[in-house]
Amino acid sequence: MSNVSLNLYRIFCVVAQSKSYAEASEKLNITISTISTSIMKLENLLETKLFDRSNDGVSLTNSGEELLELIGDEIETIDFAEKIMLDKTEIENGEITIGCQSHITMFYLMDYINKAKNDYPNLNIRLIGNTNSEELFVLLQNHKVDFVITNLIPDEILKNKKFVIKDLKQIENIFISKNPLEIKSVEDFNKYSYVLSCDYTNSNKLLTEYLKKYNIKLKASLECDITEVRVEAVKRELGIGYVIKEAVKKELDNKELYEVKIPIKIPGFDIKLIYNKGKLKKVDREFIKNYLIK
Repeated sequence: MSNVSLNLYRIFCVVAQSKSYAEASEKLNITISTISTSIMKLENLLETKLFDRSNDGVSLTNSGEELLELIGDEIETIDFAEKIMLDKTEIENGEITIGCQSHITMFYLMDYINKAKNDYPNLNIRLIGNTNSEELFVLLQNHKVDFVITNLIPDEILKNKKFVIKDLKQIENIFISKNPLEIKSVEDFNKYSYVLSCDYTNSNKLLTEYLKKYNIKLKASLECDITEVRVEAVKRELGIGYVIKEAVKKELDNKELYEVKIPIKIPGFDIKLIYNKGKLKKVDREFIKNYLIK
C-alpha cells in the first residue's frame, strides 16, 4: 500500500467516525475540500460508493461499512504505533492512566504507586476506579485507560486476541472476627451473623455459589460493598466479616481482628493486568516492568 493510499484510508476512517466532513476536517487539520477530494479519489480507486451525502452529514453505504470493518482497526493500530514510536517521554516526566477497582487499589496497587512516586516525583498517575470491571474494559477498549488491574475478566476479553493478560498476584479471602473464633463444623456456620458485600457484587455471588455445595447460606446482619466499612463493622462486633486477607493485614498483625478458623477452604482469586496488545506507551511499559512485573 502506498503512502498516498494509506492517507486516503485514514481520511476515510475519520470521516466514517465523525459522520461529517466538517468535523473530520477539524480532527485532521485539513480543509473540507481536501476531505471531499480524498474521498472521491478513494471511491474511484475502489470503484464503489462509500458514503451517502445529505444536509445532515454523511453516512456509510454497505460498501463503506464493509471497508471500515476491514481496515478500521488496522489504521488505528498504525496511527497508535506511530504515536508510540514518536513518544520519547521518560517515566520521570510521564503520565499513566490506570483502571483499577478501589479495593484492589487500596490493598495492592497503592504500595507500587507510592514507590513510583518516591522514585519519580513528577510522574503523573491518574486512577479510575469508581466503576465495575465491565465498565473498566469499555474504557480500555476506548483507550481512556492505559491498562486495567482487576480480578474479574469477561469471557469476551479472555477470548479476544487483541488483549494481553498477565498474572500479578494470588489473593486469599478470609472470614474475620473481633475476637478469636473457630467454626468447627459446616453446620456451625448457621450460628453466626455476617458482614458481607452486597448481593449484586461478584465477591458475594462467588461466595454464595461456592457455599451452596455445603448447603451453607450465610445470614447477613449488614451488607456493604465498601471493604473499609465492613472491617469497621466487624470491629464494632456487628458480625463476622468476609474480606480479602491483604486488606486487613495490619489489623491481623496488631490483633485488632482475628482470622476465623473454618473447616473448609475458601477459594481465592488472581489479580491480573490487562492491556491492548501493542498499545502501551513507553511510560506504561516502564511502570509495569519496574513495579508490577519483576
